Amino acid sequence: MTDFCNYLLNGLSLGCIYALIAVGYSMVYGIVKLINFAHGEFYMVGAFVGYYVLCLAFGGTPNGADLGLLPVLVALLCAGAATGLLGVSVERVVYRPLRASGRIVALLAALGVSLLLQNGGQQTVGPQDRAYPHTFTFQRFPRTPVQPESIQPGQQAAADVAIVYTRPVEGGKETIVENLANRGNPISESACARMREVLSSAAAQGCEATVYSYPAVTVSNAQGLILLALVLTTAALYLLVQHTRFGRAMRAVSHDFEAASLMGINVNRVVAGTFLVGAIVAGIGGTLAGGMYYNQAGPLMGLMPGLKAFVAAVFGGIGSVPGALLGGLLLGTFEKLVEAYCSSLYSDAFTFALLILVLLVRPSGILGQPPSDKI
Repeated sequence: MTDFCNYLLNGLSLGCIYALIAVGYSMVYGIVKLINFAHGEFYMVGAFVGYYVLCLAFGGTPNGADLGLLPVLVALLCAGAATGLLGVSVERVVYRPLRASGRIVALLAALGVSLLLQNGGQQTVGPQDRAYPHTFTFQRFPRTPVQPESIQPGQQAAADVAIVYTRPVEGGKETIVENLANRGNPISESACARMREVLSSAAAQGCEATVYSYPAVTVSNAQGLILLALVLTTAALYLLVQHTRFGRAMRAVSHDFEAASLMGINVNRVVAGTFLVGAIVAGIGGTLAGGMYYNQAGPLMGLMPGLKAFVAAVFGGIGSVPGALLGGLLLGTFEKLVEAYCSSLYSDAFTFALLILVLLVRPSGILGQPPSDKI
């Protein structure tokens, strides 16, 4: 049961990333009935913008000092602004002139934009993946301080035991977490010797060092930040769609494009705003995924997450923002459970088998509404 809970937490973290991308798919489809396959590349661009902000503005390096939360927040804001501008530009230059040409033409254009951004990324930043700057040390919570004297060789570890300490590096201090023993295993003599060595070295350098024990189920700081980002994003989208004038215009346009135009709604502005919001959310997801989950950024990193987010949007109900959020969380959870109890080789196969199953059984998705004829 403990392992299942940890797998579930990992799946929810991955699902949050899928949900942040899937929101853009659903919003755009709900307004203009377009599957924007370039949306995964917005996610990739957001990851690279966050990467360069952390490197150039804050001097971050993969093995450098902890940057902390403030640089991460600045990187998220910059990534969201950059991808939002990119989304609006793509809509204005590519999609708007083709809006009256039919869905197939727009779909082919979306595939073309996706390939353009992928190959443009390879030409500008190179084809290799880049290690993300070090933001803060991976740590788990909750945790309980343990007296070092209570850690003895041969003792059975009732919980995971680790020592957390800081050491001076260029530009500040770096936090290190070293595992001493796993739950249910005996504590070795070498682990106790390493603990004494670290405590002595930290005391000599005036640095902090603490031994902690961890319960069976923990949440890491990276998982917590990703979950918090999804909660805040969901709340912001709800307020935008349900309690603003622009949100009312979005709902009107999604219900009847032509009637909304006849009622005086600036449809072009609503469509551009929808691309803006969806791209901002994707850019934030790219920085979170690159910096907190995968710890790397590459020009092709948006391809597979973009496809899986599309599956999540279809699963939850394409055109429904709550459906996209639910579909992303469920897909990430199922994927991690498949990896844990079957094999990681089957996770992608499961994703696309799920897409086929949903299309066969309920094409409108979990929260999607079946299409109805307008009279």
